[in-house]
Amino acid sequence: MASEQRPEARSFDIFIREQYRSLVQFLRRRTATEQDAEDAAQESMAKLLRYRESEPATAWKQLLYRIAVNVAHDQFRVAFTHRSKEHVTLNGQEIAAHEHSPEERAEYEQQVAHLTQAILELPPKCQRVYLLKRVHGMSRAQIADRCGISVKMVEKHLATALVLLKRKVGDSSARTS
Repeated sequence: MASEQRPEARSFDIFIREQYRSLVQFLRRRTATEQDAEDAAQESMAKLLRYRESEPATAWKQLLYRIAVNVAHDQFRVAFTHRSKEHVTLNGQEIAAHEHSPEERAEYEQQVAHLTQAILELPPKCQRVYLLKRVHGMSRAQIADRCGISVKMVEKHLATALVLLKRKVGDSSARTS
């Protein structure tokens, strides 16, 4: 029986080697850094190991990319959660202060959760551009270079993201007054 598994294992290894570079490139568009893309690719491939015997080889690629999208989203959620604990300013108003009442803190956490959900619902390209700008502080030119698009397209994605977020979240300052 070991000889039966050996060709499948070899086939899987070949598949993994062939897919790695294109998977990293795919993930570069969905993660903040090259290292994040490589980490997500490795994690995705490790998770795919669970399916190599239960799924046919023809399904591996689609499954790998579905896993990769989920891993990239998980990375984003973790990064966003860590960033939400830091000092945040919206529309010039301090949201995170050291002396908030429990009610204010609960409202803030609710707003962060609502904003996080709205960001996760953005179209993938708008989401990536928005996060590179707002979370990672990259310039429009850096984002354009990173995403392989023009600065005009970066501006378009940012404008679209802001319109969609405002539509979903509304004016958060009006709710805190």
